[in-house]
Amino acid sequence: MKRTFLLWLAAAQAGIQANGQETRTEPAPTAVLEVSGANQVERIGLAVTIDGLPYDQYWTQTFDALFDFADVDADGAITAAEIRWLPSARAVRLSLGNAFTPPVAPIESLTEITASDAASASRTDLHQYYRRHHAGVLPMGYGTLANTSILTKALMDALDADRNGRLSHPELTEAVTALRQFDTNDDELIGVGELVPHGTYPGNAAANPLLSGTDIKVTAEGKRPWVVRRLDIPAEAVKSPGISSIWQIAITGELQASQLAIHAPLYCEAWSVPGPLPQLFSEFHSEMLQPIPEPPPNEAEQSRRNRRDTRAWLTPLVDRDGNGEASPAEIEAWLAVQRQIVHGQLLISLYHGGGLFELIDTNHDAGLSVRELRELWKQLQAAGCTEGDDVDINRIPEVVFLVVSQGYPTNFHTGAPSVIDWFRTMDRNGDGDVSRREFTGSLAAFSRLDQDQDELISPSEAATVK
Repeated sequence: MKRTFLLWLAAAQAGIQANGQETRTEPAPTAVLEVSGANQVERIGLAVTIDGLPYDQYWTQTFDALFDFADVDADGAITAAEIRWLPSARAVRLSLGNAFTPPVAPIESLTEITASDAASASRTDLHQYYRRHHAGVLPMGYGTLANTSILTKALMDALDADRNGRLSHPELTEAVTALRQFDTNDDELIGVGELVPHGTYPGNAAANPLLSGTDIKVTAEGKRPWVVRRLDIPAEAVKSPGISSIWQIAITGELQASQLAIHAPLYCEAWSVPGPLPQLFSEFHSEMLQPIPEPPPNEAEQSRRNRRDTRAWLTPLVDRDGNGEASPAEIEAWLAVQRQIVHGQLLISLYHGGGLFELIDTNHDAGLSVRELRELWKQLQAAGCTEGDDVDINRIPEVVFLVVSQGYPTNFHTGAPSVIDWFRTMDRNGDGDVSRREFTGSLAAFSRLDQDQDELISPSEAATVK
């Protein structure tokens, strides 16, 4: 079967004018994913920009900001007395989940930075220290999609009405009715936990670090072997030959990424989800700038002695004037650097495994909606899983999901909330449609909006309301 690549680039990334002249040069890939197997090799370049800067350049500026913050006397060098204001490389990496650099694993001596007996550290020394310890290097992790074989069996058992061990086109047209019994919470979605008791999705965090040269086997036993490998290539060494397609990832106000789809025999999708870091940092910023209330005047002396300043850990990190206190201006200066660190904290999560459920759940919200079940046959047909009027279970491909987020992703859901207030309010299960049960208006009003009479109001149909 011929492998085909479908690549949709976000409109904001277009670099060609109407007259055909190129307006700008696309950034070189920050990293490359190599997918190999069956005598084929495909390379996907990950081109990451943050506020218009290539990923590496953004982090160079971030390390410069850390240097300037720690260089209190502004003499262009970090001394042994100034390393207290520098977060360790481990702390910078941990900000991926904390929304700030936690006070862990402090830098004990200049030797850690300079790797020598030098009396001070330069900007270049600091850059090399952080990169040597994988801070400012695009983090990628991988994990295995759980419960996939059990989910496939549960779907087969529910949909195979004639019990012949195969799924036919007529059987799949009855999928909504056949699976309704599993909707135990009556939300018009068939969730993973309803098909597989106590099942979760994706099940395993992508916690294994995907380092340069790491090989991940993504195919099940008995199927074609496919391997995904990460390649970190210096920007000056990356040329267009050998890279099949580019996955554009950009952060401006919000995280955005082009979509990438690679079809059978290995099914690969890539998309972006918001991630929790911006909101976490906003909350942390507000908390740090809140004044700490004084204890009540009638509080017992012993209680006052036991009372600890909840920000005691912060003072040595921000007290640049050495007066033993963390002033609002000092905290704000530290937070400005923290924001720059957190803003650039991307994570690419690679999940592999998969089966029937992953092909049906097209918006990756861990629930099968009415529309997804109605389009089940079409989706399997597009993935090359059908033969004649039947589904060939052996043709269901392994899947690879690439999800980019700011911080660890809280979900995989690709559907954006509707901008229409009433539609968003009525779509209680968040599947992107408003059903008759969800619609709070009259039957006549629902029928007028449901232009194709499929018993669902889509976002495009809702947009026709004046």
